[in-house]
Amino acid sequence: MSKTICGLVCAAVLACTPLSSLAQAWPTKTVRIVLPGPPASSPDRITRVLAERLSKKWGQSVVVDNKPGASTRIGGEIVARAAPDGHTLLSTFVTHSTVKLLYPETPYDPVKDFVAITQYATPESILAVRSDSPYKTLQELVAGIKAEKRPLRYAHFGNGSSFHVYGLIVGRETGIEVLPVPYKGEALQMNDLLGGHVELSFNSVGTALPHIRSGKVRPLGIITSERSKVLPDVPTFKELGIKGMERGGWFGWLAPAGTPKAVVDQIQRDVKEILADPEVAKSMRDQGIEPVGSTPEAFGQTIRAEVEQWGQLLKEFNVQAN
Repeated sequence: MSKTICGLVCAAVLACTPLSSLAQAWPTKTVRIVLPGPPASSPDRITRVLAERLSKKWGQSVVVDNKPGASTRIGGEIVARAAPDGHTLLSTFVTHSTVKLLYPETPYDPVKDFVAITQYATPESILAVRSDSPYKTLQELVAGIKAEKRPLRYAHFGNGSSFHVYGLIVGRETGIEVLPVPYKGEALQMNDLLGGHVELSFNSVGTALPHIRSGKVRPLGIITSERSKVLPDVPTFKELGIKGMERGGWFGWLAPAGTPKAVVDQIQRDVKEILADPEVAKSMRDQGIEPVGSTPEAFGQTIRAEVEQWGQLLKEFNVQAN
C-alpha cells in the first residue's frame, strides 16, 4: 500500500473515531519529531527539551529526528507524506514559509499540507562581527564599507532564509552593496565568522551568546521590537534606523494535514504547559528565546501571513533558488 493511500485510510479511520476516545488513546507508539535543521541549533535544543518532557507526560518515547538540508524541504516532505495520526510531527522555523516560493517544484504546500499545532517560541537574532573587528557599531561598519567601495560579505542560514533577507534589507536601507554567503547551519556560520572567513553573520542569540560572553564576538544590532533582556546593551535595528527588521522569526510544530483536532489540541496544551514551567521558561529566555505556546488557529494565521510577507520580500530582492 502506498504512503498516500495509507494516509487516506488512516485519516478515514480516525475521522470515524469519537474525539474523546481518540484523545485518550493517543499516542499508541513512539512519536517522531522531524526537525529540518542540524543538531545543536536553537530549534533543536528547545525541541529536545520538549520531547524529553512530553515523553514522560505521554508514557511513550518521543524522538527528535534531524533531517537538515534543501531549505527544510527534506524534513518537510517526510512529514507531509506521513500518516495523519499524530505520531509524526514537524518542528520547524520561518524558512518553512518561503520554501514553496523559492522552489515551486516542492512536492508539498507549506500551508495546505499541514495543520498548525503551536508556535512554541520567538527567537531573538543578531548581526555580529568578531571582537577584533575595527567596527564597533553598525554605523562604523557601513561608513567603512562605503569608504572602501566594496561589497559586504555576510553569512546566513540558507538561500531565501530570514537571515539571508535581513542582510539584503540592511543593504537596501544603508545603501551598501552586500554579498550573501549561504551556509547549511548556524554552527558553520559561526565557525567561519570566528575564523575570519566572513566579516559578519546573522545568528540566533542562543547560538551566538557563548561567543559573545567569551569576548570573541561583538553584536552590532538585534532583530526585536524592543531591546533584549539578555543583551540589553545591543540596539534594535529600529533604533539604528533600519526599517523592516522589527519582526523576528518563529519556531513551531506542525502535523500532516488531516491529523485529528483532538490530537492537535492535546499536543498544543501539553507543550504550552511545559513552556509555562519556570525552569523551562528561564532556560529559554536565557538563550534569547521567548516561550509562546500559541493556539493552532493563531499559529496557522501566522504562517499564512508569513508566506505573503516573505513572498513580497523575495520578489523585491529577486531572491532565486540555489
